[in-house]
Formats: sequence, structure tokens, C-alpha cells
Amino acid sequence: MRWKVLPESLDPYARQLVGELRGLKDHSGLSLKSLQAKTPFSRSSWERYLNGKVLPPQAAVEALARIAGADVAPLLALRDAAEKTWTTASVTPAESGSPAQERKPEIRVAALSVAAGALLLSATTSVLLITDPWRAHVPATGAPGVAGVGKYTCRYTRHGDQLFAGNSSTTSRLVMRNTTGTDAAEVQCLLLRHKLSPGDVDGYFGARTEAEVKRLQRQDHVPDDGIVGEQTWALLRHVE
Repeated sequence: MRWKVLPESLDPYARQLVGELRGLKDHSGLSLKSLQAKTPFSRSSWERYLNGKVLPPQAAVEALARIAGADVAPLLALRDAAEKTWTTASVTPAESGSPAQERKPEIRVAALSVAAGALLLSATTSVLLITDPWRAHVPATGAPGVAGVGKYTCRYTRHGDQLFAGNSSTTSRLVMRNTTGTDAAEVQCLLLRHKLSPGDVDGYFGARTEAEVKRLQRQDHVPDDGIVGEQTWALLRHVE
């Protein structure tokens, strides 16, 4: 389908999020009507989400990623970044309303959250007193049970003015903090060729890899958000 021009009020994070979701929808080959049949969200809701009129709820992002077979973690991280600056200045009240079928899952989630809140608060308080709350989100090299994390090799080949390290050939797929797998390993290998230090080539996009991506972005005068999208892939793959 031919997509509409996105509202000028959207910031770069919001534009990238909507662009990624449009790409997943196109990749799936499904119409908006088909998305309505396969998800709890109406056709008109998908039209608003995919045209930048309303911030897609987390459940909608997860549903589209599942249908398209995509990694949902980078999309949710991008949604979180977009939510902080999302503006609805150009959205009418009618557009920002939620259909009844979308409210039902939200009501159920809210009810469960209230019921479990007291127990979770007590348990969480105890855990925070004895352990680092972030440690579980930062896997070590080769950590068991963490998909995509391990040891990767860098086998560099050149195609024209582009460099490839043998782990991934993407030039646009979104890679960011906590991404794991071959795309993350490719970023690490390419950072090494730019004389940067992402740490071990382990397929985990952690704090050190993110810091080196930001360093590369600053060197080339692009927004240093630490997210590897189409523009940063071009920087990483470019060779003289």
C-alpha cells in the first residue's frame, strides 16, 4: 500500500518506530482488515498507529512483531523512547480515542495488576535490598539461556564501498541496547574495524557497545542516540 506522509509533529524516535512498524506490516503481506482479524485492534486503530496519529500501545507492537516474526525487544525500546516525546497536537479527540475492543485487554491487565500489586511490592522491596536490580539484564559472554549470546567471529569481506563481517548483511534493521544475536555481533565487528572498542564480540549489545556506537555517531556528526538504524549502519559499513 502507499503510505501517507507522517505528521511533522513526530520526533525522530516516533518516525523511526512508525517506519519499522510499516515495514513489518508490508513484510507480513497483511491488509489492515487482516490485522484486525489477527489482533485485538481494529482496522481503524491500525490505520492511526501506522500513520503516526496515535502512539501504538505496547500490545499492538508485540502483536505485529509476532505476526511478522520480528524481534520485539528493539521495537519496545524504541516505543519507550518515542513515548517520552510523542505529541498529539495534530490529532483530533476522535482520533485519540480507543475502540471498545482495545479497552478490554487494558481493563483485564489493570485488574490483575491491582490484585498482584501488594505481593509484588513486598517481594520487590526484599530483592532490592540484597541484589543489584540491573544485573539480570546484562548477560555475560556465553551466558546460558540468553538467546543469541556467545562467541562470534569477524570474517570481513568488501562489496563495493561496503564492509561485511560475516554475521549479518542487514543495512537497516534496528539494533539497540539489550539486542542479542547476529546483528549485534555484526555491529561489534564493524566497530572494531573503525578502531573502536565494543568489548568481546559476543552478540550482546550492552552498555559498552552502546557507548562506542554513540562515539562513532558523534565522530560523524549524526544524532548520538546509541541506536543502530539505517543511517548508522551506513557509517559502520562504509569503507574508503
